[in-house]
Amino acid sequence: MLTTLSFILLFACVMCLFWALMPDIAQRLIRRRVLREVGVDNPPTALSQLTELLAPINRRLPTTWYLASIRKRLDSAGVRVGAMQFLVMQQLGVIAGLILYVLVIGTDAFKPWWLVVFVLMGVYVPVMWLGNRIAARRQSISRDLPEIVDLLTLCVDAGIDFMSALTRVVKEYKACPTTEELGLILREVRVGKRRRDALRAFAERVQTAEASSLARTLIQADRMGTGLAESMAILSEDMRIQRYHWAERFAQQAPLKMLLPLLCSLGAALLIVAGPIMGQFLSGGFGDITQMQAR
Repeated sequence: MLTTLSFILLFACVMCLFWALMPDIAQRLIRRRVLREVGVDNPPTALSQLTELLAPINRRLPTTWYLASIRKRLDSAGVRVGAMQFLVMQQLGVIAGLILYVLVIGTDAFKPWWLVVFVLMGVYVPVMWLGNRIAARRQSISRDLPEIVDLLTLCVDAGIDFMSALTRVVKEYKACPTTEELGLILREVRVGKRRRDALRAFAERVQTAEASSLARTLIQADRMGTGLAESMAILSEDMRIQRYHWAERFAQQAPLKMLLPLLCSLGAALLIVAGPIMGQFLSGGFGDITQMQAR
């Protein structure tokens, strides 16, 4: 048991070190923009080369429906990785699970249940990482979208058409997932896609209440010919009210989330204080003291 715990802690330390050495998101965005401006093509990564190497085998697998669902989740997470590359990541996770099984359990006695657990863990880790990326991206979009709608409303009130206002906001606003999604709308419209179809695709990718409200309002204004500035002003006010309720709900959940770490801290402090006393009591140390006092 101690050996298993040691390997798990070692694996966690290695993962934390790897995460700490990864470049910051802002640095990656700056580097990507600089490389795009100077026209430098990104060299092929090891994952893409491995995907090309395993492509003849993976294409024969019945994974069409799985790749389609993963492709949608990758688009929602904003991860510019192909579905086949994500499948290769899961296959690498299976190999890592097998290696971890050999290191922790060993090869002396074959334990199929533990083997299944490690293999499923290797398959599930990329899926869990992708789910966390989707949740973080949706939260960021829900937080930034009301401000962007305010800026769009100001631009439209100033007499700029919606697409020009959207182009200006995407260019001037800070780099974030919201501007990435809105920039994707601009690129889709420029290549010939209808604006309402691009907005529907945006709402389907993001899958948040704020994005759906924005797409529905713009599509309705486009169809009915109503005033866009007035509709967006009402939408901005509704988004701000929803964000206030969202922040209030999270503030109410904070005490419950703080309760478990507080209990763990109190338990650790109690163990530190009372542990030596209980150890001495169980080993019979208090009996020797009592005998010495009786003498």
